[in-house]
Amino acid sequence: MRPVIHTYRLLVCVSLLAVTCSVPVAVAQSTRSARELPEDVRAALERVEDFSFSFSQPGFYAVLEYVKTMGTSPGQLREPLPIDDWTVLLERPADFRGLPITIEGVVGRNKVWRFEQDEHRHLGTVWQLELWRADQPITATVILTDDAGDIPINATIRVTGYFVMVRQYHSGTKQIRQAALLVGHGPTLVSQTATLPETRSMSKGIVGLIVTATVVLLVTWILLRRSVARTRRSTETMRAGGPAPVSLADDLAAWAAEEPEQQTNDDDRTDRP
Repeated sequence: MRPVIHTYRLLVCVSLLAVTCSVPVAVAQSTRSARELPEDVRAALERVEDFSFSFSQPGFYAVLEYVKTMGTSPGQLREPLPIDDWTVLLERPADFRGLPITIEGVVGRNKVWRFEQDEHRHLGTVWQLELWRADQPITATVILTDDAGDIPINATIRVTGYFVMVRQYHSGTKQIRQAALLVGHGPTLVSQTATLPETRSMSKGIVGLIVTATVVLLVTWILLRRSVARTRRSTETMRAGGPAPVSLADDLAAWAAEEPEQQTNDDDRTDRP
């Protein structure tokens, strides 16, 4: 009986020792993964103000300069967090700030811009992609340091970047929207399948334009035809209201039948006082 008790105690001690040793290892791994960015960059990120209409903040520039100059891809020291529900970024931005995350969305806008300020001129050219998904309450703004000019609108992309903040902006309908801001190198996956709805919508738009133009031309032709027919009928039924007060045709005929001498005498008689 005693050997069994001793064996049981030994197993309990070994289990407790394993758990005790594994906790510091897990904490150390978590600390290292959270410190993928250098200390000065993380210090700048701590001053980031979420829900601002401008992401021109020291934390953003610090992350962008790190990605631009170091050339390291986000997620080299830890596995990037796949974020399928963007709501968690909206509700807890501080929990993800500075961490490499992976998202997937549809490209709604793709533009390139160059830093003109002297203090940031060395950052050069970057590409700004606006991503959206129909099942998400917010959008995503992705700043890429690699050339992304060939990524088409409505393409579905997967991209990994450092999460910086949740920003606000005014939409085309003048409503305030939120967007998660990421900084990375370039997309890891680009899918063209999302361009089919755009082609269909363009085809529907062209067909609708042709149908509208045809209807307008048909209505115009009908109106013109009715106007011409109405004018013709009014001309055919036009009659004089009464006889002319003077018949100039009879006077001209009588004058032409007179002899020349009589015309001369009449002229002389007319000229007399």
